[in-house]
Amino acid sequence: MQLELFMELLQSYHGPNLLRMKGIVKMDDDPSRPMVLHGVQHVMHPPERLSRWPDGDETTRLVFITRDIERAELENLLKAFTDPVTGGAEAFSDDTLSLRRGG
Repeated sequence: MQLELFMELLQSYHGPNLLRMKGIVKMDDDPSRPMVLHGVQHVMHPPERLSRWPDGDETTRLVFITRDIERAELENLLKAFTDPVTGGAEAFSDDTLSLRRGG
């Protein structure tokens, strides 16, 4: 699965500086059942399917809390894997991709 490969690359390249990552992702294969992602540094939990969206907002939303990682680095890595994710680049609007720098 492309999403799992993205998670592995994210962990490999940015693990120590990825203080927290969480999100909900709309997938091509079953748009009514989103994937939930979460991880802390080198610990990435396997993506899990929800039985339905938790609210009326059925868009991909990702939050990254980082140290010494530029927003563009994360955007470019995820863009390489957006074909199987419904919505593609719109996952990177200011409302859905949040980056916070940790101390």
